[in-house]
Amino acid sequence: MDARDLKKRLTTGTVSVDEIGRGMHKTFVNARSLLEDAETLREKRPGRAISLGILAMEEIGKVVLLANAAARAARCPLEWKILVKELDLHSHEHKQAIFAAYGQTLLKKVATLRGEESHYQEDVPAGIAPLLDFLKQMGFYASAVDGHFTCPDDFGQDNREWADWLIAVARERIETFEVLHGTEERSIAAARKAPALATLIATAGDEAELRRGIRTFLRGSRTT
Repeated sequence: MDARDLKKRLTTGTVSVDEIGRGMHKTFVNARSLLEDAETLREKRPGRAISLGILAMEEIGKVVLLANAAARAARCPLEWKILVKELDLHSHEHKQAIFAAYGQTLLKKVATLRGEESHYQEDVPAGIAPLLDFLKQMGFYASAVDGHFTCPDDFGQDNREWADWLIAVARERIETFEVLHGTEERSIAAARKAPALATLIATAGDEAELRRGIRTFLRGSRTT
């Protein structure tokens, strides 16, 4: 099979809600694996750790996009090519932006009901996606900066704090996603109930009601 045939197979036909759920789980698992790689390389190869931490963030952003796709596919059949094109799954910057915005549904709701500004200790500033893409490239490739060449190892040694921050950010989000996407069964159930979960988040009157609703949702997800 050549590259053209493979590309055609990747974008042909329709995608089911359950398959989107499987994709959410596989994407979550890959995000967790990328984070583990980043943590392993943090001391010896901090430049690579920066890039891998950002890739983990991108994969979590993809889980959010796929959740939106699941809600859409529940209403009518969704073609693969539309899923890829309209949800921009191949755009790294878009997934980074989605990751940065994550928390404006469930987590923002919880934080608001608590009277807090954020659910997380590590916030991701809005508009950071272009910078993240730059950092990712610097962690992978030798580049010219200010008239001098630098390599990922040099870049990483000078920017260890970025590696630490990116790993901390990715870890917090991945731990949050574990509840719904730690197993394929949970991800499929979450995909089937994506519209209901969105409604639950939007309409909860207080934190206690939201937590009750989420517990009920999760119990149903485990038995569906």
